[in-house]
Amino acid sequence: MRNLLSIVRAAARAGGLAAVKFREEGGVEEAGRGSGGDVALKGDLIAEEAVMETLKREVESFKLISEEVGESSHGQGELYFIVDPLDGSRNYRRGLPFFATSVAVAEGPSLSDVLAGAVYAPMLGLEFYAERGRGAYINGRRVLVAQDSEVVAAVNATPKAHFLPHVLALALSTRGVVIRALGAASLEIAGVAAGWLSAYIDPWFAVRVVDVAAALLLAAEAGAYVSVKGSLANPPLLSLKERLHVMVANSERTAELLKEVAINALGFPPEELVRGSPLSEGADPHAV
Repeated sequence: MRNLLSIVRAAARAGGLAAVKFREEGGVEEAGRGSGGDVALKGDLIAEEAVMETLKREVESFKLISEEVGESSHGQGELYFIVDPLDGSRNYRRGLPFFATSVAVAEGPSLSDVLAGAVYAPMLGLEFYAERGRGAYINGRRVLVAQDSEVVAAVNATPKAHFLPHVLALALSTRGVVIRALGAASLEIAGVAAGWLSAYIDPWFAVRVVDVAAALLLAAEAGAYVSVKGSLANPPLLSLKERLHVMVANSERTAELLKEVAINALGFPPEELVRGSPLSEGADPHAV
């Protein structure tokens, strides 16, 4: 078996390239609902199949947590592979190139057990990858978070959180923060690692471990401040039932600014929005 970083990189690349090929052939139609609850495109399924073929070829046995097929065991292996075959499905469907395949591997059942991860954005020609304790890289170049006087923050504006992301974005804007909402959590967090963004905030307990498992390792290895809370456990579980509160920033100072503004704007700490609250129950479970 090849080393784990090589395997997740190969799997992410296989998924991303398969998705692009399928889209170029006109395949953007829906294919029902994935195990994660959202609308699945046929491109999601094609990418997932390519990822799984790579994993089965390289690893004798493992456990899988993937957005579309769900959670499954392949043999008695103790490794966990966490897969989002197409993060940014809405962008993919509309022809926006800001989407990626994300693959991570963990030695145990929690998010803190992740050993290596890769995020591959095929239409941007970008491959992010990291291995615990060995730094973060983009296309072979080591990256570190950037320090800048201007704060540029990505806010997850998921419809699942109703109007709250817009309240937060407006409040941040009044403090001089430049706002972005790009629609692919893995790439937005990777963007903090690469220095494109100062921060990423998703306090709505809407994001899943499959979306961010690889990217959070990238950010940590690039020197970012990373704060993650789970709705089921802490450290968060590697489960499709887990929902996350995520804040990634280029420094603790930036993170404190975001927290302060969020509390003032919303009237309560965002981490109090646990899954099962009226907010999450009233949201469209299939919105992405």
